[in-house]
Amino acid sequence: MAFASVRARLTAWYGVVLMITLVGLGVAIYVLMAGSLLRRVDATLDFELEEASDRIAAGRRATFPAELPAAFHQIYVIRVLGPGGAVEEQSPTPAAAGLPAVAGLPSGTTSHQSVALGSAGRFRLAARRIGEGPSGRTVQIATSLATYEHEIGELRGVLWTILPAGLVAATLGGYVLAGRSLAPVHRITESARRISAANLGERVTPSDGRDELGRLGATINAMLDRIDRAFAATRQFTGDAAHELKTPVAAIRAEAEVALIARRSADEYEATLRSIVEEADRLARLSERLLILSREDLGALADLPRRPVRLDDLARAAAADAAEAARRAGVSLRLEDLPVAVVRADPDLLRQVLDNLIDNALKYTHRGGEVAVRGLVEGDLATIEVIDTGIGIPAEALPRIFDRFYRVDPSRSRRTGGTGLGLSIARALAERHGGRIEAASRPGSGSTFRLLLPRLIAADPA
Repeated sequence: MAFASVRARLTAWYGVVLMITLVGLGVAIYVLMAGSLLRRVDATLDFELEEASDRIAAGRRATFPAELPAAFHQIYVIRVLGPGGAVEEQSPTPAAAGLPAVAGLPSGTTSHQSVALGSAGRFRLAARRIGEGPSGRTVQIATSLATYEHEIGELRGVLWTILPAGLVAATLGGYVLAGRSLAPVHRITESARRISAANLGERVTPSDGRDELGRLGATINAMLDRIDRAFAATRQFTGDAAHELKTPVAAIRAEAEVALIARRSADEYEATLRSIVEEADRLARLSERLLILSREDLGALADLPRRPVRLDDLARAAAADAAEAARRAGVSLRLEDLPVAVVRADPDLLRQVLDNLIDNALKYTHRGGEVAVRGLVEGDLATIEVIDTGIGIPAEALPRIFDRFYRVDPSRSRRTGGTGLGLSIARALAERHGGRIEAASRPGSGSTFRLLLPRLIAADPA
């Protein structure tokens, strides 16, 4: 449909509003001009009526019509009605006899009306009552409205010519202007139609100005930038996840194939099975962490129920569970001061944040090193610090350590069983609880990770 386009609808609305405006303007001009011309005729009649009334009042009734020049009777028709409505004097024209009588006119007042006098046409009639009582007389003067009607006809002709022509011209101009104004929309539409997942780097072509369409184009380009980054992150995440999943699967397959090549002793089979179990555990941990990140991306973690919990108790429990792993790694894990701090959180998710931070510290601390867990309370913030004496993080890598699958030393991460997702998950869960994680490190001297969460100052732990 033609009216499906914005351009057609805008032009239609513009045309309708303009038509109503022009019709209203034309009617107003016609009414005002007609009234003005008619008042001019009435003013002329009033002047002549005043002259005739003065002559009659002066007692010159008998000679009054006869002494008027012939040219007067070509323009005006005069009639004098005596008591009882009898005609005393009138112009020597047929139209004078056809003038209607005016009854009930008060003395000294003037009336105006338009009358039709047969073949003579329409006339404008002015009448005035002179004198009081039965002896009073009525003077009537009329003039043809032919000139008035001719002028009104010309005015109608001008209006009927100019207004439709102006409406058509203005509507066509509005259609053209609407097309030019909406041209950037067509360019944006065509550009957006060409963009797909295969060419997200392409952008729409906005208008040159800073108008609404220019801002629309800029907004769409900004949205495409965000989508492009999201697609790039998704592609990288998918590729990294596939690579990480491939590694333990390949290791399991290799161990099994080696075991099937030739018969082995029970101890060798046991070692092979242990290796397979370790790779399966790594695969399970990776799958679990990928699931958590997927739920985080979908916002499924935002509506989890939360309740007041003791952050210091969660830190003690996490350290206690990590004690055996620290012993096997030859790392000293110790608890320092942990003041009471109550936060509103999901205890399982918050415990996973602490587990990831402690596990990360143990993996990157040399045998004989130390990992310390301590707490701080400052104002409305509760802080847990995990401090290690490990290998540290280079300054250029520090901003990226929370990226998914990022590893400062990929070979070491694989030896320690790391997936590159622990810190990403920890940061995502901390932010879901309204907190954040900060990191500071010096290569060769160790690292410090701080978990900062809003504290419930006047709350009792559940």
